[in-house]
Amino acid sequence: MIIKIVMVVFILLLLLTAWYMWHRRNGHFLIYDVGGNPRLTNVLKWTSIALVAESAIGIVILFMGNKYLNLITLFLASLTILAFGLLITDSKK
Repeated sequence: MIIKIVMVVFILLLLLTAWYMWHRRNGHFLIYDVGGNPRLTNVLKWTSIALVAESAIGIVILFMGNKYLNLITLFLASLTILAFGLLITDSKK
């Protein structure tokens, strides 16, 4: 039961992160001016779409009953955030 509660909180945090990225894709994101960098706009847009898709997959997996399948959600979200972090670090080029 505690795993389901923690996964619901994690999925809600993923959705909140996706919402924040989506709404900041044309303005300022952290220290970056996204409006002047179309590459960073695309990175924010596609990362937020991926996080929403992973949240939907996570909700489906959550109600399947197998607690080990929740690792799929954790793994996909971690890879997406890792790729996002690497892409924005490389955005100065």
